[in-house]
Amino acid sequence: MSRHAPLRPTPARSSQLPIAVRPTALAAHLLLAGGIAVGGWAGTAQAQPAAASATQATTITAPRSYNIPAGPLSTVLTRFLSESGVLLTGSTELAQGKQSPGVQGSATPAAALAALLAGTGLQAVPDPQGRYVLRLAPVSEKTSEATLAPVKVTAERESTYATEGTGSYTTPAVTIGKSPRSLKEIPQSVSVLTRQRIDDQNLTQIESALDQMTGLQIDTTTGPAGSANVISRGFLVNNYQADGVPQTFLGTSFTGADLAVYDRVEVIRGAAGLLQGAGNPSATVNLVRKKPTPVFSASATASAGSWSFYRGEADIGGPINASGSVRARVVAVQENRDYHVDVMESRKSVLYGVVDVDLGPATKLTLGGQQQKVDAVPWIFGLPRYSDGSSLGLPRSTYLAPAWNRWSQDIREVFFNLDHQLESGWKLNLGFNSSPQEQDFKRSITRGTDTNFGVNPATRAASVYTGLRWQSEADRRNLDANATGQVTLFDRQHDLTVGVNAQDYDSRSRQSAFFPAVAIPDVFSFNPNSIAEPAEGPFTSGTTLRTRQHGVYGSGRFAVSEPLKLILGARLNWYTTQTDNQNLVSGSTAIGRKVRYARELTPYAGLVYELDKTHSLYASYSDIFLPQSTQFTATGAELDPVVGANYEAGIKGAYLGGALNASLAVFRIDQENRAQQDPAAPCASAAVANQCYRAEGKVRSQGIEAEVTGRVLPQLDVFAGYTLNTTKYLKDSANQGLAFRPQTPRHLVKLWAQYRMPWDGGRWSLGGGINAQSSYYALNGAVRSEQRAYAVAAMRVGYQISKQAQLVLSVNNLFDKVYYSGIRGVDFGNVYGEPRNVMLTATASF
Repeated sequence: MSRHAPLRPTPARSSQLPIAVRPTALAAHLLLAGGIAVGGWAGTAQAQPAAASATQATTITAPRSYNIPAGPLSTVLTRFLSESGVLLTGSTELAQGKQSPGVQGSATPAAALAALLAGTGLQAVPDPQGRYVLRLAPVSEKTSEATLAPVKVTAERESTYATEGTGSYTTPAVTIGKSPRSLKEIPQSVSVLTRQRIDDQNLTQIESALDQMTGLQIDTTTGPAGSANVISRGFLVNNYQADGVPQTFLGTSFTGADLAVYDRVEVIRGAAGLLQGAGNPSATVNLVRKKPTPVFSASATASAGSWSFYRGEADIGGPINASGSVRARVVAVQENRDYHVDVMESRKSVLYGVVDVDLGPATKLTLGGQQQKVDAVPWIFGLPRYSDGSSLGLPRSTYLAPAWNRWSQDIREVFFNLDHQLESGWKLNLGFNSSPQEQDFKRSITRGTDTNFGVNPATRAASVYTGLRWQSEADRRNLDANATGQVTLFDRQHDLTVGVNAQDYDSRSRQSAFFPAVAIPDVFSFNPNSIAEPAEGPFTSGTTLRTRQHGVYGSGRFAVSEPLKLILGARLNWYTTQTDNQNLVSGSTAIGRKVRYARELTPYAGLVYELDKTHSLYASYSDIFLPQSTQFTATGAELDPVVGANYEAGIKGAYLGGALNASLAVFRIDQENRAQQDPAAPCASAAVANQCYRAEGKVRSQGIEAEVTGRVLPQLDVFAGYTLNTTKYLKDSANQGLAFRPQTPRHLVKLWAQYRMPWDGGRWSLGGGINAQSSYYALNGAVRSEQRAYAVAAMRVGYQISKQAQLVLSVNNLFDKVYYSGIRGVDFGNVYGEPRNVMLTATASF
């Protein structure tokens, strides 16, 4: 096999000579193979893991950080080789039955190997080809296998598994749990969008990133420049994390965040209530922020594209004191753009700053803050359709709303993280973030005038319905504290995690309606400037929402045998919410009912069986609950929460030393206790309109997911994701047997590949991809609005001007496909996908 070509100058070969010790049993085969890493400071200049020739390797001498706990030697070695890129040869029998103390901190490969082999009676000796050979250590009169002194390594405690600078489409581990794990150690479907792929595909917003990940669907029924809903396995994604600290968005998705401040996006699909709490059994998204670099680095990016899209980014960081114990980073973004839709525009600015402080050899404090401001003319509710469900066929540039619509948002965030490494190997972590935000919008809804608000094909008339002015202030406060480490039971090492987290959300909003319906005689000849901006008047109503959620959780990863791991966990959750409504004209307040759910138990169980060093089989069960706070029983009592259970099984593989990851999964989700109208107390006759429900409904989502991502050849990186998903009402008084989310396509395919051309010193690169999906539809009674199957292609051409400068041309919707990226039905919420557009991006690094 050929090894990867280095992305940066190869370090000089080590001058160390092999130690002339012949072991009693040394096979001629390869024990484990990592990739060829490029020398440099750990975490900032490592190349992709790759398979390498056993006779043609490059010695890796640069230090990097490790946080590999004690455990079976073969397991510890596997993880070390995956992280370090070191090549190690020797007989697998030498590692059998031995325990390793692990390795903590920053170390060269030689020092790290000495640390993790301490007390095993083995040593790793470099050979002239740049590999290490695992051998029996010589035993002196004063030293025996049982008394070899451990080697301690100090400095930075844990690799952040940062993906920027690696050039890779995959990563050796994810941090969406409370401790780093490789993808094939996790018994659920997991995907990672690395910094390299974010840059290659020219992705700038979180929804555009999620749209490129396996199994995720972006429902843009709220239109560009507003927000978007993210769907996974037929359910809304409302579970998000920031550096592992959970934050839940019930009833909505968290979108609009700029990607310039993030190193990678991690997604675990299915239910994840163990660490998250309340939410849907859809997926959990972990946004991992960029951190300060241990050496100075800076970059600037300028982009210009279709529809007057202009964007600039600046990123600078490094140590700010002589010892390097204090490091900082600042990222700034300014983006001004119009859209393919007339009238629409947005202006965005982002400022992000973060500081890492080493408080001691075992303690690190991270402090940071961020602000994102957006001022836009959006189109929040999209187009209506004809009353028979067919498309109006309007040009994609049509803006069927008044030109005075507007939306502004100011989101601020402060956060900190404190982690401490104990001498025992246990790690303590405390994370917190607070995100106050303000929003102000003025908008209207355009609907037809026919049945179900569709547009009559004969008259082609519509109405701009009541204008609404809305303001809000909100704050999310999230905290997570946990401890992770190992214990020894029955002569085996087991991983444990215990923790607590809390999520508080407070919002205050006020609104007023300021004009009645305005007629549009013909939707094909509407002028957005034809409706004068009316006076607004005072706010007339307001709402106050308070939500509190906290829980305790614990999980264990138990080594039943060398290849078999049993994962068990549970979370105990408390949840309260209350909504009060204010009449701002009379000054009166209607105090809402406080809805409480106490001691909700969320279990989790999984099995991972390591078939060999490349493949693992897994199966898992995970649970989650969703509060029902807007419907009640006929007696006024709370409905039982909706309960979601996720069953999943599959196989995962890590190939070419971890450079390429693949997975295949089957899943089933059953969601029960959904609100159903009570036939004994129908809503039409209920004393209070929302006191007429029972928790009896049930739906099912099931399917298959497959993914391959990483480097398959020295010049070729690939990503391929496929999802087969069906949804169905299993028990429902009105929709029995129908698809419970018909907007979820049965088939979803996502492909991307990038090839570095072999000529001109590898300066040229060519990338391309396709997002394709089968048909989907929406229902208004018996009227069906459908989007047929479609595929959208994209391409990229890059030229490396120098080691520090690059020029990239990106083209989206290459063949200018006309399609709807979101369909809601005949009334509103139908949004065209973007036509063909281009972007030219120049990047310089210093």
